Amino acid sequence: MKYVHVQSVLPQEDIIALKEKSGETSVKEAIVKAVYHYLKCDLANKDE
Repeated sequence: MKYVHVQSVLPQEDIIALKEKSGETSVKEAIVKAVYHYLKCDLANKDE
C-alpha cells in the first residue's frame, strides 16, 4: 500500500456543504468519506 500526503485549502462554504452531505461532524471524516466514494464510483473510474 502506498500512502500519499495531500494538502489543500477549501472554502468554508465547501467544507460546510461536504459535512452536511456526508452526514459527518468532522471535516476529516467528511473528506475521507468523499475520497472513498470517489474511488469506488464507476463514473470516476471510466476511461473516456
